[in-house]
Amino acid sequence: FHCAPNIPHYAGNKAKFVMKVGHCFTIEPMINTGTWKDVHWADGWTAVTKDGKPSAQFEHQLLMHESGAEILTARLPTSPPLWWEEGAQPGAATPVL
Repeated sequence: FHCAPNIPHYAGNKAKFVMKVGHCFTIEPMINTGTWKDVHWADGWTAVTKDGKPSAQFEHQLLMHESGAEILTARLPTSPPLWWEEGAQPGAATPVL
């Protein structure tokens, strides 16, 4: 599920990796309304911000090819528009902040 190579996404990390053809990896940004500092619950999986303010995590998977990276989770040309995109239907789901 989350296996090597793990590529840290913070400044000053010591990891030195080169993505190779066939590698599949994820980019998982988090957007927090408060602090970036986190705590993990006793289940060993759930992470929340120390201040308990709302956060959102997004994930994209990429597969490396000879010609570059393929975004496996990219929206399709047939995907309906998102609420902020031109052509979205009035009353479409909007986030509650």
